Amino acid sequence: MIVAFTTPAMGHVKPMLPLLKGLVKSGHEVVCFGHTKFDAVIGATGATFQTYPEIQYDIDAPDFNLIKMAADLIDASETIYPALLNQVKALAPCLIVQDFMALWGSRIGTDLNIPRVHTIPTLVFNLETQRQMRREDGILKLARDLTKGVPALVRAKVKSKFAVSVQETFGLERSWRRLAPPVCELVFCIEALQVGNAGGDVPRYYIGPSYSQSDASVAAVTRKYALITFGTLSNNEINRFRAAIEGAFMAGYSVVAQCGSKVDIDDLNRTAQALENKHSDRKIDIVESVPDLELLIAEAALVIHHAGMATTWETVRHSKPALFIPTIADQKVLATQLEANGFGVRLAAGQECDAQAIAQALKVVETYDYEWSKIQDWLARAGGETAGVKIIHEILGQHT
Repeated sequence: MIVAFTTPAMGHVKPMLPLLKGLVKSGHEVVCFGHTKFDAVIGATGATFQTYPEIQYDIDAPDFNLIKMAADLIDASETIYPALLNQVKALAPCLIVQDFMALWGSRIGTDLNIPRVHTIPTLVFNLETQRQMRREDGILKLARDLTKGVPALVRAKVKSKFAVSVQETFGLERSWRRLAPPVCELVFCIEALQVGNAGGDVPRYYIGPSYSQSDASVAAVTRKYALITFGTLSNNEINRFRAAIEGAFMAGYSVVAQCGSKVDIDDLNRTAQALENKHSDRKIDIVESVPDLELLIAEAALVIHHAGMATTWETVRHSKPALFIPTIADQKVLATQLEANGFGVRLAAGQECDAQAIAQALKVVETYDYEWSKIQDWLARAGGETAGVKIIHEILGQHT
């Protein structure tokens, strides 16, 4: 029996799904806990889905203040940890597989003396990554984060009776004091993109992106449209969408923009109609969501996105030119690393709402020297979910 804990965000859940499916396919019984929003996608892996208890957390409006996020995770664990402790004990799992931010999993595993494997869907937040993230955010944002975040963090730590440190909340390396460390980390990224020291205080395996086998049949049919997506969590700035739509249109593309539910779709449709009236040879489709974004990626001429891991790897999978317009600090660090390694072009900071700058950047994107063969070789050597399942099997052999 393996128990899995997810963090309620698609960018954290989606990379785990093929791993769970692989474990089930290899004969393991897997029980996966998650937010009710992910019931269907988790259940489709063959794992048994169990819902988290209700917590005060808006899954569609997370706080990108990392200090406040730490407070939110500690508060959430104060509800989830005691509610699930006896349930997990009754399941008697031999291993816990959890997202690195699923703090409640770390607490339950420590209390029940169950070994844990942590999954990391982005760059590892080592000291150099953290420094670059602070540099990307700048002094003003850091000051705002401190002002808003510290009071919430103090309240959360007092409420939890200082059960964990902030570093342990995010599963950071060399932070394990109150909680037992994981036996290893599986990073859904490739080592070539990691900044700073790629190793850590526990065994760390860069297995790269994980893909479901059923997805492999997606056929790429390139059309003359630019796909615009800024993720499911950070897509709440309508001016970024408007600038990207206008910039792509100025560069000569039709547009498909997946905007989510957190922006004014009617407003963007009015922008689209005005542009189409001037250029009847091109079309703009504004959609709230689609069942499978990868289908749109496969057919696009290029992709404008936020450098989120899921979108990044699906874009790479289909060898699509990319313009990165990151929103939050780790995305900004990743976007720089992606550009440096031949994955695409990062829009200069401060130009996120400049349609003209986006149009000019797309001309660079079109002629950029993409090193697809090198990238595909990196991915093949990383191994994806197949490597992840093999590592978990080895760990099970050591602890059973």
